[in-house]
Amino acid sequence: MIPEKPAPRAPIYEKYAAGLAASKALPKSGEGPSERLRLLRGLCSKYLKGWPERMTLYTKSLPPGCVPCLDGRGSNLVVTGQCNRSCFFCFNPRPREDGMAVHGRAIKDPEEAPALIEKLGLKSVGLSGGEPLMFPDRTVMILRALRRRFGKSLHVDLYTNGDYLTEPLLAVLREEGLDGLRIDLAANGLSVAPVRMALKFFGDVSVEMPVAPIPAREERMRSLIQELDGAGTPHLILHELFFCAQNQEELAKHKFRAKSGEDGSKLMWGPVEGSEEMILSLLLFAHEKAQRLSVYYCSCKTQGWIAEKALARDSS
Repeated sequence: MIPEKPAPRAPIYEKYAAGLAASKALPKSGEGPSERLRLLRGLCSKYLKGWPERMTLYTKSLPPGCVPCLDGRGSNLVVTGQCNRSCFFCFNPRPREDGMAVHGRAIKDPEEAPALIEKLGLKSVGLSGGEPLMFPDRTVMILRALRRRFGKSLHVDLYTNGDYLTEPLLAVLREEGLDGLRIDLAANGLSVAPVRMALKFFGDVSVEMPVAPIPAREERMRSLIQELDGAGTPHLILHELFFCAQNQEELAKHKFRAKSGEDGSKLMWGPVEGSEEMILSLLLFAHEKAQRLSVYYCSCKTQGWIAEKALARDSS
């Protein structure tokens, strides 16, 4: 049995999970959507799949774990708040405390998770953090507890930056019934090495990351799309870079500004100006160039819609 750790402060995690609260904002541009953004939105609405009215767009298919989430029946299970990285855009509560939580509800033992997930009616859960693989034994214990209760009826993904992935650990996770991995490459310079390793053990491997609107970044992201496609990666999930109380000071240092007048107004977070524009350009590039890789844009509008559906379900 793992040593008991202090549980995270529930009110912080409850707000974080639900996502509906006021937040301070970065300086806003004061401008509406650019002509290029309007054009990109029109092209994506015409050629891509999804729901353009809420900017939920994808090129080929949705990741399996995202399907229940879009129905308001997905959430995260925080394995730990601790992380080995210090990404400037990170939105997790600080200080980085160790502790577990399901959909924002603090728990002290992995065995508490299944009953809470069942009560909430969840069909998809992401084991997240922090970096969950800082505590691999705990991660495996949680996964075992979920499989004992739900079998394969619950979709379980693991969110990781990939730093702690090894082939022996991937073999254990596969044996214990993990469905897939979500790997954020933003912290490692966009190296696809952990993705290639994970694909040896799992068919469902997604890269999931925010897109910072830096001009040189778009060309590097196009190269990443081609690398992932060549490696046989099924999905790339892109989010707008967004500000919140936890990261707004760092984003301001990098001269980012909040998108003015739209998106995310009901969330604890809001999009950075220019991020969506770059993502839509990448979607069109992937639509034209990628043979297997499907790129999915989970916008702040999408996240707000999901949060409202989840809250409506919780209150019913």
